[in-house]
Amino acid sequence: MYGLDEKRQEVLEFVESISNEQASRKPNEESWSILEVLEHLYLMEQLVVYQIGKSLKEGDEQQVSEKPVQQTTNRGQKVPAPEAVQPKGEFNTLEDAKEGLEKSREATMFLVHNKEEEILKNRAFPHPIFGDMNLVQWVEFIGWHELRHLDQMKEVKQNIS
Repeated sequence: MYGLDEKRQEVLEFVESISNEQASRKPNEESWSILEVLEHLYLMEQLVVYQIGKSLKEGDEQQVSEKPVQQTTNRGQKVPAPEAVQPKGEFNTLEDAKEGLEKSREATMFLVHNKEEEILKNRAFPHPIFGDMNLVQWVEFIGWHELRHLDQMKEVKQNIS
């Protein structure tokens, strides 16, 4: 659903190819380690789930245009992560990260399961780059955001080797 499973599987397959030692190393002081990137993905999904829940409960019905969320994978445009989704060192091992990602995905699927697509399409909240996006697109965004950061993790792996 929403392409989330396939995109998450790509992330998990990459994670299987690295060690805890590799996952915790930073290529330089300004960059995130792979564990920090995984924590960012976890925090981002949690934030999106929170916002979707809030929008379903309190949001007004509104129609918004479809946004090109698949462009999220274009890393040419750098977007600083909001403070709320910056890693804080919550994950110490890849196992911690995988458990966290599993929990955030369960929360996502629980929230949107059995929701009429019309309801999800008629609620929206703003994205810092795309503007107002409906809830269907927000769910899709989670997967594209993970692929964006999968490329980042692959770069980190290359730079620490």
